[in-house]
Amino acid sequence: MAGDNMVSQQSSVNTEQGNITQQSTGRPVIRSTEGVISSGHYLTSMAGTKMLLSGGNAFDAIVAAGFAAAVVEPIASYSLAAEGVFMLHYAKTGEILSLSGQGTAPGKATPSFYKEQGLDRIPTGPGHDRSHLSFTLPGVVHAYISLAERYGTKTIDELLAPAISYADEGIPNYEYMLDRLDSASTAQQFDLYEPGGWDVFYNSRQVPEAGSLLTQPGLANTLRAMLPGSGNGHALSRVEGLQKAREVFYHGPIAQLIAHSVASVGGIMTTDDLAAYRSQYETPVKTTFHGYEIHGQDTWTQGPMLMQTLNMLENFDLKSMGHNSPQYIHTVLEALKLAFGDREAYYGDPDFSIIPIDGLLSKEYAAERAKLIDPAKAYPAQPDGGDPWRYSRKSRSGNSAHGGNGVPAASDPSAVDTSARDGTTHVSVLDKQGNMVCGTISGGAFAKSVFFHRAGLRAEHPHRDVQQ
Repeated sequence: MAGDNMVSQQSSVNTEQGNITQQSTGRPVIRSTEGVISSGHYLTSMAGTKMLLSGGNAFDAIVAAGFAAAVVEPIASYSLAAEGVFMLHYAKTGEILSLSGQGTAPGKATPSFYKEQGLDRIPTGPGHDRSHLSFTLPGVVHAYISLAERYGTKTIDELLAPAISYADEGIPNYEYMLDRLDSASTAQQFDLYEPGGWDVFYNSRQVPEAGSLLTQPGLANTLRAMLPGSGNGHALSRVEGLQKAREVFYHGPIAQLIAHSVASVGGIMTTDDLAAYRSQYETPVKTTFHGYEIHGQDTWTQGPMLMQTLNMLENFDLKSMGHNSPQYIHTVLEALKLAFGDREAYYGDPDFSIIPIDGLLSKEYAAERAKLIDPAKAYPAQPDGGDPWRYSRKSRSGNSAHGGNGVPAASDPSAVDTSARDGTTHVSVLDKQGNMVCGTISGGAFAKSVFFHRAGLRAEHPHRDVQQ
């Protein structure tokens, strides 16, 4: 009996005082009275936790964590010149919004421009000597400052403090990052656009030892340039400080440094492009799943894929299949494949294309698509998109994203995105007031873009066909 008690006690310890009656997830259940944050690295989470423990809210936490992640998670295809997409719930008003900090194209980046260069795809690495033509505008900083200005409580000095400390004083190199730095594609891209990140992330072109210190003085200087100081002899208010930081990044010295760096390698992004950038709030699209409302970004992301998949899965008794049984996994995967088919066929920026989002998210269309799932057979490749127009109130006429009859424009089947191993990163925060915010922050893999060592950041790249 004593042995049984010891095993039971050890099991409780292994769950770190989580709910031991629930199925194991490999991660502990976290409970808190001040808030909870989850991110791609514990130092990123620590930056946000500092905001929560010093009286800040979830929006302060995600902004501080996001700036810190640019220092801590450089291998997550992320830097301050990248983009971010956010979902938020503001407890005071009950509003649920999405926020786009997506990188838009520079003014010169038109289909005719790329075709004049002899290109039918926007060029990205690894090894492509015209990757500099792929840069999109940095959107994530504008989104962070917008969140802080509209919903936060902390000053820009407080929000930047953890990131500046990490960049100045250094962070320990960790195994996950070092494994991804040991990449022939990254080395190829750094050599193509010298000096790349050789002097920042490596020791004499060798991957450093785990636990050794990584300092990033260029990035520290960029972050420090956003500190507002004083304005015309008087102390700036919190909002004025945030606005000044945004001015520095998009109109001032940082914008000039970014534009100069881009021009030095032949890129087409200008200070005028940077000055014109705006992040954008909008009402998210939504569906329901067994009584729960599911909200997400529109088709300028792949967010509606989740909703489409859940709509299809409502037509199956998943519980009776047993969690993660072969039948369960098969059904979920086949639904995802069908959603991917629709993504490739119909998703795009609603500002530039007519997207039948109401049809794509209709329960009737989901039921039609669900009938294509064969319990005994898997699709060997991505299925074709369906016809959501039949369930949409929108007119498909004049839709530049598709052929004349609404047939999806063909994509290049040989074009494979090899940067998937680099991944991306994500931050989610919940505070004691009931505010919730999450952001997927991404853009600019070492192996595909250009790292500018003076600024400590790399330009973001898209991966798109060139279509008229």
